[in-house]
Amino acid sequence: MQNRYAKYFIFFIAILPLYANAPDRAFCEKILGENKHFIDFLNSGISNFATADDIQTFEGAAREHYLAHKEYLAGHYKKTHAHIRAAQNILKDLYYTVLNKYYQKDTRELLERNSAMIIETRDVRAAHFMRLGYRDLKVSEIYEGKGFNHNKFLYSTKIWFYIDAIKYARQAKRYAFLAIIESQTPYTDKDDFKQQSLDDYFNKPEVEKQRDFDRVFNRLTNLINRKLVVNNYDFFFHHYDNYAYINTGKTNCFEAFVSKMAKGKP
Repeated sequence: MQNRYAKYFIFFIAILPLYANAPDRAFCEKILGENKHFIDFLNSGISNFATADDIQTFEGAAREHYLAHKEYLAGHYKKTHAHIRAAQNILKDLYYTVLNKYYQKDTRELLERNSAMIIETRDVRAAHFMRLGYRDLKVSEIYEGKGFNHNKFLYSTKIWFYIDAIKYARQAKRYAFLAIIESQTPYTDKDDFKQQSLDDYFNKPEVEKQRDFDRVFNRLTNLINRKLVVNNYDFFFHHYDNYAYINTGKTNCFEAFVSKMAKGKP
């Protein structure tokens, strides 16, 4: 009898860690929200740039997220966790692909195509923006390395590093556009060089506040229309993506996936 109780006790001790580490409702709710953020963040880049193969991979991750949500609503938290892991296993590789194939490549190309023109103008502010652009591209590569070299089983941590890398690559593109604008804007159009009287200075009308997106878009449009800037790398396409907007004519891949699932298509 004592041996039997001893066996039961040993068995209980052995399986206790399995129950202690089993995912619960609160944990699954947290990782579902985190995973949805991963999908939403990547959606604009996939929708704007990706090939058919990349889109199919993205839909595979979205499908795993959808199945995780179904299991969560049914109270199957272990299965929820398994599907989230499957989704993030797909996403970590897709993030790395998108970062390398599109964001860092395009950022480097945009900076290099316009660096000679900007240097030629000898505009100090424009050169400063270019340095900031190259700096942020380097920071993007550092975060890429952190994500790639991180523990291969910590999928979400790797993805967070890749998100930071994409953010810095986008910011480098923004600095490239600011450098282009600053270098090619005639001195007479720059506020710093406009002649004005004291009355003009103190009585000037309040400047209408614009979103950063609109301000850069309008200034780029103005310079291109005046043929002061050559649009040599599809500026507006990248400008929209910098702010996570999906370009006209491009399909919102996640919305298309949701629509497909709503129609009962696998």
